Amino acid sequence: MPLLNSGSVAVVTGAGRGIGRVIAIRFAREGSDVVLAARSVDGMKETAKEIEALGRRALVVPTDLTDRQQVERLGTTALAEFGRVDTLVANSGAGGPVAPMWEIEPDDWDETFAVNVRGTFLCCKAFMPQMVERGSGSVVIIGSMTGKRPLPNRTPYSASKMALVGMARTLALDAGSHGVRVNVVSPGPVEGERIAWVVENLAKTKGITEEQAEAELVAASPLGRFVKPDDIASAAVYLASEEAASITGEDMNVSAGVVMY
Repeated sequence: MPLLNSGSVAVVTGAGRGIGRVIAIRFAREGSDVVLAARSVDGMKETAKEIEALGRRALVVPTDLTDRQQVERLGTTALAEFGRVDTLVANSGAGGPVAPMWEIEPDDWDETFAVNVRGTFLCCKAFMPQMVERGSGSVVIIGSMTGKRPLPNRTPYSASKMALVGMARTLALDAGSHGVRVNVVSPGPVEGERIAWVVENLAKTKGITEEQAEAELVAASPLGRFVKPDDIASAAVYLASEEAASITGEDMNVSAGVVMY
């Protein structure tokens, strides 16, 4: 039985590829129509095709989350099309520069926070008022285990992901009396195209081969594997569903055991 009400509406940012695409399709499979937001139009069109093949509606809205006006347009477009949004999945994220913090340029630091933190803030600002007014809704923020566990030369990324935890906890406190829940999913290393970039940079930072870097990441997991994108999607859907009605302000690790706190 689907976890979500048929015809519920979810907004998924970063839905053109990777984890975002998998999350968006999973929400459709579980009963939601889906609003897709990302910079990549072609990628979102591919996601939309898969959603529509499941018999759900998909709305593609090209959006740069660092641009306030574009995020506001995303909000008004989604609400004009569907009349409501039940779930916001703030998935978009930037990896940021890879270097010791003292070598990082302020503009590169700011760009990381503009996407990961300010972009999430703008999305919440665009969609939460109608949730608060209606008295129900769920926000699921995709964070990272790197917000809790160091990753060499990734201070902007780590700091931005930890900021999302503070944002979510305070937002959950503020919105709870209005029936709106806010949670974070913190993935570990996830299978897919992006892990190659992580492995490459970890190898360079540590002066080891990419094979050694990948083995090191896998060895950190008690399960001896990377996280599957579907595992992240399952967590997001669960947190959006009534099965998680008493869960808010939580930071859920989906890290194959790499992080347990």
